[in-house]
Order: sequence, then structure tokens, then C-alpha cells
Amino acid sequence: MAPPLDLLTVQRLAYVRYLYREGIEQSRQPAPLRSRAITSFHDAVENYVGLVAQHLGAELKKNSDFLQYWDSVSPYFLLPKREQMKRMNDARVALKHNGTFPSAHQIEQAREALADFFSTVTPKVFGVDFDSIDMADLLTQPEVIRLAREAQTHADIGDYPMAMAGLVLAFEALLQHYAKDEGSGYASPFRFGPRMFAMDEPKVQGRAAQANARLLKLTEFMDTAQDALRVISLGVDYPSLARFAVLAPRMHGYANGGMRFADLPSVRALTADDYEWGRHFVIESGLRAARADEIRGLQERAYELNRSLPGRHEERSWTGPAEAASDEA
Repeated sequence: MAPPLDLLTVQRLAYVRYLYREGIEQSRQPAPLRSRAITSFHDAVENYVGLVAQHLGAELKKNSDFLQYWDSVSPYFLLPKREQMKRMNDARVALKHNGTFPSAHQIEQAREALADFFSTVTPKVFGVDFDSIDMADLLTQPEVIRLAREAQTHADIGDYPMAMAGLVLAFEALLQHYAKDEGSGYASPFRFGPRMFAMDEPKVQGRAAQANARLLKLTEFMDTAQDALRVISLGVDYPSLARFAVLAPRMHGYANGGMRFADLPSVRALTADDYEWGRHFVIESGLRAARADEIRGLQERAYELNRSLPGRHEERSWTGPAEAASDEA
């Protein structure tokens, strides 16, 4: 019986699924950009079989070849799809070393082989379904994780409009996570100024908008530009965000704290594939944005060091180049 899963194993499985989803997205791009899918598929399998070997306690030789994993694991478990994986590896080598682009048929063959490989092996070795592995375990933003998991509960029962609405809230929580100022004592570099609210004076909504058309346009531009700056500064892929905005329902907040969306035909037409793409986008955006965690950490450290100082503090003036130390000194 295989040992129970620890946190690191769960995270590594989530990383494998992320690489696999990344390959699927790359396979949908036009040639030759779709060729990158073969590399992502190979990376996913290589990480996976290495994890299988470690999880089962199989001994691996140093500098093991890709297909040697099948031999090393065989005393514990017979890994399937060896021939299909060999063809995928040959396509990767041809691309990497010879510049030979894989055909659309080769990429699709690899995708189908991986789908069957992961869905067959994962329950038998790790005791879980591959599709149940939550890529949210890779994220570092607590509120994004919570909302992504809540969205998944709706997807599990086939309510993809509600699931996509949850992803919209998760993405908004991602931007807010890095825009907030709590804990550091300094304005976040990812804030780009305070948000505009409907009750701010002068009001530019309703009848007041007719007398303030110019101000209304400036306000709408500021909101849009502020969102774009937050997104770009965190490394989120803007064209993917544009697709997400088209697919996902628009959420509206109410005074009681509730969030709603219009149940339009386009929203009801959302599919499992739409949701899977949207979830991958949110996860990928969270991973890209996590680079900013270090910056927020530096802010918090500087605040902790400086907050005990009195209101006045010493200053130093710039003196130009430093003077060389004398021999006597």
C-alpha cells in the first residue's frame, strides 16, 4: 500500500497538473508556437514519474535516462504508455536539438497519451484522481486560494456560471492582495492610487453624469488604467485577461456586501472547458504575481525597523565620491 500524501507531494502533483495544463494551452496556439507544448508535456511526465519513483521508494540511478524511469519503477508498479512516451521524447529531442517542429498530429497524440497516463496511474499510486488535484495548492495568496476552492465546488456539480463567478472574485482578490497597505506601513507599489467610489464628490453617475461628461470620461479612464497598471505590474498576461473578461460574468457589488451577476444566455452557455481555462488563468496569474511577495516582505521589514523612531530623525547629505582611507586611519 502506498504511503499517504504529504504536503510536498500534493504540491508536486499540483505542479505536474499545472505543466500539463500549460501544454494544453500551448497546443492551441498557431504553428510554430504550439511546438512548445511538447516540451511542457515532457516536463510534466518527467516530474511525474520521478515523483512516482520517490513515492514508491524505487531506487533511481544517477543521470537516469527518461525511459529508464519505467525500468526503475517496474518492481513496484508497471508504468503504462512506454512506447507513446518514447515517441513524445523523440519529438522533443528533434525540436530541441534539430529544430524540427512537431506536427499537430504528434502534439495531439502526446496530449491524449498524457491524459490517459495520468488518469490511470494517479489513483493507483497516489490514491486520488488526477482531476481532483487542486492547483490552488501552489498559490501563496490565502483569499485567492479560498475563492478558487469555493469556485471548484460549483464546477463539481456542473454549475459553470457560478464557478466562473467565483474565479472572477478570486482574480479581484489577487489584485487587492498586492494593492492593500496593511502590515507594511507604506503605500503598496502595486496600488497606483486610491480607488474611486460612486459616492465620491463630485458625483459622476446618474443625472449628475449629464453635467459632468468630461469628468465621467476621465473617471472611467482612470479606473481602467489603474486596473491595467496593477495587472501589468504583477506580470499577468494581459491578452489572457482580455479573454477571461469576455468569458466570465461581470460581478456587481451591493450595499449589503452581496455580489451578483446577470444570468445571460452567454453566461449559461459556459462549458467545462471554459471553466478549466479560466481556472488555469487565475492560477497562473497568482503564480506570476507571487514574485511581488518579496517586495511586500521588504516593505514590512523596513516598517518594523523604522516604526520605533521618534518623529524627528537624523539626515545625511550626499558628499560625492568617498575619500580613500588614509594610512594612519
